[in-house]
Amino acid sequence: MALKAGKQFYKLVVVAWLTFSLGSVVLALLSWHQLAARMDFGKEVTMTRDQLLGVYQSLLDLETGERGYVITGDDKFLEPFKQAQAKLPGQFDDLVALVHDDPPMLESITKLRADAGASISWQLAVIDARKKGFDKAQAMVASGKLRKMMDNMRSQLGVLDGIYRDRQLSIRQETFDRVTRANLTTLVAGFFAIGAGLLALWLARVALKHQEHERALVEGKLEAEHSSQEKTRFLANMSHEIRTPMNSIIGFSELLQDDLLQPKQRQYLQAIRTSADSLLQLINDILDMSKIESGVIRLNPEPTDLREICDFLHTMFSEPAAKKGLKLECHVVENLPHVLLLDRIRLRQILVNLVGNAVKFTDKGGIEVHVSWQKEQGSSHVTLVIEIQDTGVGIPQDKLEAIFKPFVQAGAHQDKEKQGTGLGLSIVKRLTETMGGTVTVASVMQQGSVFHLRFPNVPISARLSASQKLTANAVADFNDLHPATLLVVDDNAANRDLIAGMFAGSHHKLFFGSNGQEAIAEARELKPDIILMDIRVPGMSGYEALAAIRKIIGLELVPVIATTASDLPDEANSMREKFSGYIRKPFSKRDLFDELSEFLPRHVKMEPRATADGTENTASTHAPKELLAELRELIIGPWPAIRDSVAINESRIFAQTLATLGQKFQCQPLADYAQKLLHDAETYAAADLEKHLGEFAALVGQLDRDANK
Repeated sequence: MALKAGKQFYKLVVVAWLTFSLGSVVLALLSWHQLAARMDFGKEVTMTRDQLLGVYQSLLDLETGERGYVITGDDKFLEPFKQAQAKLPGQFDDLVALVHDDPPMLESITKLRADAGASISWQLAVIDARKKGFDKAQAMVASGKLRKMMDNMRSQLGVLDGIYRDRQLSIRQETFDRVTRANLTTLVAGFFAIGAGLLALWLARVALKHQEHERALVEGKLEAEHSSQEKTRFLANMSHEIRTPMNSIIGFSELLQDDLLQPKQRQYLQAIRTSADSLLQLINDILDMSKIESGVIRLNPEPTDLREICDFLHTMFSEPAAKKGLKLECHVVENLPHVLLLDRIRLRQILVNLVGNAVKFTDKGGIEVHVSWQKEQGSSHVTLVIEIQDTGVGIPQDKLEAIFKPFVQAGAHQDKEKQGTGLGLSIVKRLTETMGGTVTVASVMQQGSVFHLRFPNVPISARLSASQKLTANAVADFNDLHPATLLVVDDNAANRDLIAGMFAGSHHKLFFGSNGQEAIAEARELKPDIILMDIRVPGMSGYEALAAIRKIIGLELVPVIATTASDLPDEANSMREKFSGYIRKPFSKRDLFDELSEFLPRHVKMEPRATADGTENTASTHAPKELLAELRELIIGPWPAIRDSVAINESRIFAQTLATLGQKFQCQPLADYAQKLLHDAETYAAADLEKHLGEFAALVGQLDRDANK
């Protein structure tokens, strides 16, 4: 009972000491804070009074200079007048800044400034009169108007100076009182601090044994963490060391592949190559896992077209799937936004792991990848949903959670699992979560599995994906960009004329507005493809106009590029966050072209060519030798791989190359063929694209025969 009462008393003593100590410290801090605030106010009062004296001196210099010049006509008397005239605006600006939070004083300063302006205007009139003759100037001086003005301003300055002099005296007395109070509270806080320190010393001795026990636990934890870090570093270092000789093994195996003729030798070489590829995949998995665990992975969001990723998956896995007789399909919903802002490389890595597993563990049936989306509140972000479904061996129910842990395998297909590390799905889960998403799985044994990826809050990008951007040329030709309707908003007529001149003769349509209200009205009526928005326009700012335009149905995602002459870092960062693009004035035609090429795709065009009789002919049906030589190189080079893979992105680039050649050499059949391929690629008509790609060699042969007729 006594022990319990002693503990209770001990707690009360500790609470009392801490309360008194904390209270005294808070009181001391409050006193010193109030003292500091009062001293800062005193400095402002002193600065204000000094500025008032400066204004008085400048007004005196104005009067002296003007009077001396009127009497003597000597220009040297105008020097102090001009100096004072130049200083006064800055002095009044400083005064306004100092008294901006004191309305009565701000009103007095504003009146004084107006009177000073009137005084200067009268003095300048007297000086101009003196330059023409003494009599008129003397008459103006004799009117006494200037003297009344000066007396009035001296009276105002005297009143203001008196107010601030009284404030200075009051602040000095208050400062003295607060210093005394702060010293007393600091002294009291010091006594309580000493007492609390003695009590803390006693408590420290009591808690020493407990701390030693905790220290032992912490040291054990740190040792375990250190061992984990050492393991991660060891794995990373060893993996890097292994990759160097692996590069040589794989590289020289490729070189030997075409040199070995005996089937047995080629069989041995294929075994070496297969084993090397498997070992390299294990090393890559270990490296990725060690990077994720050590926090090295950094995301790099970029404009990404999910259709291109589907093309990549089809290109990568179509051959191994076909060898097993599997059907590999990738479906993207038609209304999926064309470009999303996310880490394309990491998303690829996630899908390669999942689709690769699906191909590995599926012996019959097929694999389907479904890409869809859900609209979120507002229209600039979506939830991206990807499902990978297979008809493989399946995963046991008791392993559905465990398979995402490192080095854990489902055990449903022992022979195939021996080929991996058990890190693939762990990497998928970690990368998905790093990208802000989730991954789940559902499976039925011997029927297949479905992996469900969900990425919320993915921004929709108005920019083109990397593969769609126009390659920069030496000359900025806006006709190289797809025809578009542009709305240019700028209050400066010269700037509007400049942009109009840049686009002169191009196939683009330009409309103009000079303020925010016009921008909103024009945008609602025109539904432009791109808006160039000056930030500082009259009526409302570019930011306000942007917010209003974003609320117009159909313009939620229209690219709005900010243009400004501001060089402030904060404003530049704000524009990058809110606008689709950003360009600083003055900008060149090349600068504007480069920015627009982020949003407008390449335009393939055929230029008219004059015939011998003077009429225009768009192109010829015959191909010159130079064109045929380039087409034969394409047949030998990239065409076979593109024909066999039917990859959409590569086919689009191939078609654009042919269109450029058709334009350059004015070959109409080639241009028509290129347009056909472009249409197939843009509409994802895989069957038509495969058919038309196969016709390329025949087209070149026909052009060759026509040229030799």
